[in-house]
Amino acid sequence: MRNRWNALSERERMLVASAGAVVLVVVLWVAVWEPLDRHRDALSERAAAQQALADWLAGLEQQLPAGVTETPATSLGGRSPLAVVDQSARAAGLAGALQRIEPGSTGEIRVTLERAEFPAMMRWLSGLVGERPFRVVSVRADRVESGRVDATVLLEQR
Repeated sequence: MRNRWNALSERERMLVASAGAVVLVVVLWVAVWEPLDRHRDALSERAAAQQALADWLAGLEQQLPAGVTETPATSLGGRSPLAVVDQSARAAGLAGALQRIEPGSTGEIRVTLERAEFPAMMRWLSGLVGERPFRVVSVRADRVESGRVDATVLLEQR
């Protein structure tokens, strides 16, 4: 290899070295910069979606009457809390998105939804909290596509 390099004229060596530098820059751009740039854009989109959700939730909080912390709970009608959550999610049109409903060790209920319509999920949660003795402890929603999310909802019975 070294013999071949030494056999090249000065001008050819300059041309080969320049071509190598260009190839190196292109490889670094494609292998390093582009993936980092795409990842940064994805994180920016996710942060914007999370901020929009936080703003929307803050707006809902402003609509609550002063001094009211929770809606009065109604009964479960003798049914299991898991069955009530399942039936209400299906009635809200989330049957196709409903993946799991799991009881927790301290009485909470974890609901996993995939590719759920975000507005339908929020209407379901609003109705569930307003009409049943449940409280939303946490919601983690990741945007999958426009208007759809993968979500994990943690509920507890009041």
